[in-house]
Amino acid sequence: MLDPLVPRRIAVSTVLAAVAGGWGAFRQRPGPALAFAAVFAVAGLVIFALLAHFGLSAMMLPFAGGFLLVGPAVLAGFFGLRRAGAAGRRPGFADVLAGFRQAPRGLWVLSGVCSLLLLIWLTDAATVYSFMIGADTPGLAQVARFHAWTSLMGAVLAFIVFNVTAFSVPLLFDGRAHLVGAVTASVRGVFGNFGAMMVWALILAAATIATILVPPLLLVSLPGLAFASDLLYLQVFPPARG
Repeated sequence: MLDPLVPRRIAVSTVLAAVAGGWGAFRQRPGPALAFAAVFAVAGLVIFALLAHFGLSAMMLPFAGGFLLVGPAVLAGFFGLRRAGAAGRRPGFADVLAGFRQAPRGLWVLSGVCSLLLLIWLTDAATVYSFMIGADTPGLAQVARFHAWTSLMGAVLAFIVFNVTAFSVPLLFDGRAHLVGAVTASVRGVFGNFGAMMVWALILAAATIATILVPPLLLVSLPGLAFASDLLYLQVFPPARG
């Protein structure tokens, strides 16, 4: 029987405690988490290098911000790692694969929707780039205007995805709800704890910007925040049996 998904109220301190707990969980099992995060760190460096090579450095921020849209799709692997450690097992990369094998169909559907939104976002950002910068060598003012407009556009999509996926991904992963129920519960969980969840959203956004400035930071920020996301979910939607 599926759980009655009534979100608990949390404070900002709960979010901060989840971040600290996520960092602690990462420190307990850095090897496999680093290996999994390295896949995305390397992919990001390759994308950034290609953008710089073709003179499209201004597009780095939209590409990096786009990870907020598809990031939920990779959480299953990190959930598998943290759950293995919490169960007293020594986590390994096999637990990453097990996390994806455990993912139900609804989670893959949600990941597909996020990927579609990423394509829409990048297409829109490229269109704005062509109008505001084009083939010219952009000045600082042009780049600033481009980033201002695209950040505003991206914030709308990111807010939608955040509401839909903040809790639906772990709820689907644990089999506690079907797709529609998980999404509905996620939206209720976010709006029922709006202040605290906006702090969590700002932490995610700040981490994304930091990885643009220092790309290797993704190696630690991605697993740490993924583990924190799992812990935060367990505070808002604690399992029915403790």
